[in-house]
Amino acid sequence: EDCEEDATVNKIRFESLGVYLPETIVTTKELVGRMKNPPSFDLEGLTGISNRRWRSETDDSFTLAAQAAKKCLNKSNYKPEDLDAIIFCSITRFKDGMSYWLEPGMSVMLKQELGLRETAVGFDITNACAGMWTGIYLLHSMIKSGAVRNGMVLSGECITTIAEIALKEIKDPIDDQFASLTVGDSGVAVILDEASGCGEGINSIEMLAIAKYADLCFGMPSVENPGVAMYTKAIEIHRQVTNNLPQLLGHLRTKYKIDADEFDFIIPHQTSLNAQMGVLKKCTEFLGSEEIPEVLFSLHDFGNTASTSHFVVLYDYIKKGRIKNGARVLFIPLASGIVFGFGDVILGDLEVE
Repeated sequence: EDCEEDATVNKIRFESLGVYLPETIVTTKELVGRMKNPPSFDLEGLTGISNRRWRSETDDSFTLAAQAAKKCLNKSNYKPEDLDAIIFCSITRFKDGMSYWLEPGMSVMLKQELGLRETAVGFDITNACAGMWTGIYLLHSMIKSGAVRNGMVLSGECITTIAEIALKEIKDPIDDQFASLTVGDSGVAVILDEASGCGEGINSIEMLAIAKYADLCFGMPSVENPGVAMYTKAIEIHRQVTNNLPQLLGHLRTKYKIDADEFDFIIPHQTSLNAQMGVLKKCTEFLGSEEIPEVLFSLHDFGNTASTSHFVVLYDYIKKGRIKNGARVLFIPLASGIVFGFGDVILGDLEVE
């Protein structure tokens, strides 16, 4: 569909964005200093992560998401009662401290907290670190189909709980819980609606899971201590992402007839600076360019914030004045599973607090 040829066809846009980051900063050096068996390698040098935000005693998945949602609404043209849908996408589902909630869904409780109509659609999904983009994929389709006019996708990642468990349990020089030390807490909310013109909006969005690699990462109750742990075969995940992402991007480039030089920025999932850049450099021939667009990271200050990571980066660079109205961004969601994603987005005039 060509917006220029058919003025009745409008894209779905990011109408507003809200991000909440806890005030407490914990450094990688501080975390390593707490370990009984510190690694023989330089964790900060390997990942590029110096700091991450850490929840307060009153923060949990619910409060982080609610704070982000309120910031999003402060910058929106919509009031809560105007929204037709709310989709909660976090990996973590803590409320009232460290109580893990499955029912009722977080979306139901957040709908009440924020003041949405009882008739508004609300549901929860989880798709590891691709949760937010999976929610956007679904809401994009719902708006396109006419099922709803607009909606909010949000996540509250109270995920440093896995770091606390890892600090207690890591024993080996190469341990499946080292990736847990890279995470940080955050809340993110975005409102989507139909753009009023041809400029801004989502040009294309795709999600793909290669389920045979699902056993490379597990989030589950710790086998040694009360709490949630994450066990990750990080080297093997990196190998499979390196093997599969270039071909996937090449397929999408052909399908949508795009080239790398059409983008202003790439925002990948925020895991490890060295690992992500290594993968993206292998993608250049599949993106039709000898060089890739500027890749944006906020790992240094915020770490890996799981499902919220792309929007923490977006918020950070909007706040710095680097991303402006009209910027075209290639978002690349990645998650354990292994989940791959692709979001080609022209941003409008997003303001952040």
